[in-house]
Amino acid sequence: MHPDASNGSCSSKIIDAHTIQKKGPLKSIADESNHVYCFRTDQNGKDVVLKLGWQKASTFKGFCAKHDKAMFSPIEDELYRGSKSQSFIAGYRAVALEYFKKISSLKGLPFMSQYVDRGMPVETQVEFQRNLNSMKQGFFKGIDDFKETLSTYEKSHKSQAYDDFESLTVYFTGDLDIAVSGCFSPDFTTSGKRIQTLASGVKFVENIAVNTLNTKDGYALVFSWPKSFTKCAEFVESLMSINHSDLPSKLVELIFSYIENVYFSMSWLNGLENNKKILIESMARRSIQYGEPVEFSNYKYTNWKVDRVVRN
Repeated sequence: MHPDASNGSCSSKIIDAHTIQKKGPLKSIADESNHVYCFRTDQNGKDVVLKLGWQKASTFKGFCAKHDKAMFSPIEDELYRGSKSQSFIAGYRAVALEYFKKISSLKGLPFMSQYVDRGMPVETQVEFQRNLNSMKQGFFKGIDDFKETLSTYEKSHKSQAYDDFESLTVYFTGDLDIAVSGCFSPDFTTSGKRIQTLASGVKFVENIAVNTLNTKDGYALVFSWPKSFTKCAEFVESLMSINHSDLPSKLVELIFSYIENVYFSMSWLNGLENNKKILIESMARRSIQYGEPVEFSNYKYTNWKVDRVVRN
């Protein structure tokens, strides 16, 4: 998914590329045995907390070894300094991941259509196939939107036009506990105002990337988006209006509500009060957040202290 990828320019091996810095945020949340955790569903449809080695967590086969190293070294091998180029390439990787995931999911739909509803009552099969068809249309729409966004990143990368993109960086200290890399399409501001709709017939839905990165003094949550994405800018403005003391709670709930590629430490999860644990897991396991705003609780999940919020 590198803009210069070709048979002639790529190295021979497509690697398991990390979307979250292996020696950065993943290392910070790994336990003594170098494992991190995430909410997933197993092959039998059972909700589980999955244990993964930090070498395997957050990976996807989107880049060859040569291009992965060349493109992402500024955020893999260096601390985040808030530069436009670092914010851009972090966003690029998150968008590439989401595009890759949507294509992969679409490939599994024919199997689901043929086999998953076998043995169900006829009326249940009809309802299942109807829902599956709606899901399929959603995947096609998502693929088109993320393909267009990825194309915007590719063009800007080739010309190094990083000024065509914006970022919002939340700098904070404390125990990291949670790390994320992914994208979502903000359809509401944090105050609940609708800013875009994902309904059928809409030509294009804007999406925004968010990544956890290590800094000299702590950590950063970095939101990245093309300057032309005015809906994302409006969402970001609503984030900036939140008091710094309330921001960590809302960020945690946004992340788990919208993004799958989220990892955490088991000591953090086990240390949550039961009502907080139940809420955050229900947000993570909700199949679709889109269509209604996140209902924020103002629970305190972490000891994060926001130092500053910078739009660039």
